Amino acid sequence: MSLHLVFSEQGLHSCLKRKHPDDIVLMLDDGVYACLKWHQARLPSDKARLLSADAKARGISDAQRGAIETVDYDGLVALTEVHSPIVSWKD
Repeated sequence: MSLHLVFSEQGLHSCLKRKHPDDIVLMLDDGVYACLKWHQARLPSDKARLLSADAKARGISDAQRGAIETVDYDGLVALTEVHSPIVSWKD
């Protein structure tokens, strides 16, 4: 399974065109805003993660996040250890 690092809303759009349904998407930096698009597209929450520090810094509420799990920096590192390849999306 791949890990997709999404750094922008446009990055999510590009990622969704190419990712496998079992891949994990981690939204970080300005990519945390894309969690709203994730929900609008009715994508499975268990396949997405938000970097908690970036979500907090950008005012993403628990209601906006919904069932998408947050991870801290240790969680980000753990994800990179178990997924290959790692693909970054910014566009």
